[in-house]
Amino acid sequence: MESSAPRGGGRPRDPRIDGRILTAAARLMASGGIGALRADALATAAGVPKSTIYRRWGTLLDLAVDAVDAALGPRRLPATEEPLADLATHVQRAHTILATPPLGPAVIQIAHELLGRPEAAASYRQRVIAPLRDGAIDAVSRAIKAGQWDGPEAVLSIDMVIGTVLYRLTYLGIETTLEEAFELVETIAGRPLPRPS
Repeated sequence: MESSAPRGGGRPRDPRIDGRILTAAARLMASGGIGALRADALATAAGVPKSTIYRRWGTLLDLAVDAVDAALGPRRLPATEEPLADLATHVQRAHTILATPPLGPAVIQIAHELLGRPEAAASYRQRVIAPLRDGAIDAVSRAIKAGQWDGPEAVLSIDMVIGTVLYRLTYLGIETTLEEAFELVETIAGRPLPRPS
């Protein structure tokens, strides 16, 4: 994975060091949120000098974006002939990433930190959020075409789900359970969803 920091001349970067730094950063954020991502703590956890970190990433926020992107793993899921089953898989995956610890709070905190940096925020949305959101929108669009969706159009439906879950988490301090997430989608859809095995 490419870092967002510019590269200089000299020796090629060792991807194993990048991986150690990214893994250590994800662990720190998982245990203490983005506030736990401090250069000294990260250097100790990754076993590298602070200068190694700053040669690779211009800011700790840039590093946080890369670390979350790497820690969450693949988020684009293949489409099948069953759009509601696909949506159920997206709901389960999104719940794991956005609504629960260890990385859920950090994902949201990073988005808030990036509000004053439009280009970085756009990159973050594209890399971290869009793969799941776009996949869910596609599944609902296909369900609508198949006559399997009684709710609003696809983008509004998915944003209603995401908005509700994030509002409850960030403003009310309430974590939405996976079953509650399914019930929310079913309320919007006007019909039941299959549960992933």
